[in-house]
Amino acid sequence: MRYIGSKNRILEFIDDTITNTYGDYRDAEIADLFSGTGCVGEMFKRKGARVVSNDYMHFSYALQVARIKSNFLPYNYQETIDRLNSLQGQEGFFYREYTESGEGQRNYFSEENAKKIDAICMYLANELQLGNIDEDEFYVYKASLIDAVTKVSNTSGTYGSFLKINDNRKFKKLWLDPQIVINNGKNNESFCEDINQVITHVEGDILYLDPPYNNRQYPPYYHILETVTLYDEPNIYGKTGRRYYEEKLSPLCMKDRAIPSMVSIVRDANFRHIYISYSTDGIMPYRELCAQLEAFGNVNVYFKPYRRYKANSNGNIEDDKGKLKEIIIYVEKR
Repeated sequence: MRYIGSKNRILEFIDDTITNTYGDYRDAEIADLFSGTGCVGEMFKRKGARVVSNDYMHFSYALQVARIKSNFLPYNYQETIDRLNSLQGQEGFFYREYTESGEGQRNYFSEENAKKIDAICMYLANELQLGNIDEDEFYVYKASLIDAVTKVSNTSGTYGSFLKINDNRKFKKLWLDPQIVINNGKNNESFCEDINQVITHVEGDILYLDPPYNNRQYPPYYHILETVTLYDEPNIYGKTGRRYYEEKLSPLCMKDRAIPSMVSIVRDANFRHIYISYSTDGIMPYRELCAQLEAFGNVNVYFKPYRRYKANSNGNIEDDKGKLKEIIIYVEKR
């Protein structure tokens, strides 16, 4: 799954930095409070740590419940996955709003796949209402649907807009694959809350934070996955059919508010060891951020060069390697 700011490619850097500063964290209690796709929290879980995860996006919460919170798959899991894959499509919200044939005339999905998404969402909502599955089981199945949707969407990877020319993915058949669940034997937890809310009621040994790096608010880029998760038939707007997201605006994407917001989070955190993933080209100048964080304890910064490709004025691709660095800011609170 393509995700803005995914840490899949630097998991080893994160693991090494924590191991070299905190030590062996296999029995630690770790919170990952900007969880995204959950890949960092899943790494912590594989190591044996008890993990608390959080993200304010509902699709992310579904992935967290499946991959972080859950240690076991639901009863009759494969049977239910098979049933979902065999459902006949129904014309619902996704067919109406996100196909070329629907009222919205938005080219996100083939008609067949949109109907299948509608059918699966309707089925799971009914099963939850009848009490045949509980809320955690509901989200485990939604996680498989989210994964499947990303493989058949006619987009560049995120959902800010659809492609004008059909990508081959659009014509693949929507198919749900089983989730792979890790049992670490710990009572893991997952939340879907604003960071400033969740930071007041979680505590532990290690806090890992991966805030946004730039001014791109996340909700417009993942509105399709939010609606797959909630299936609430929201009011949408514009050519791309986005959800309204004013209540989801993050101050960490605003240049004048990002540093005060991050300082507040660290101040309120009930953790001694705090690790912040960031970039040397983020909207928060990292040296300025570190200077303010020194009010709470010792601060060290660890660097890893990374490669970004971009087009120059002549249309040629340039390699930014050496100019940009991924960083981890380590705060050991007093």
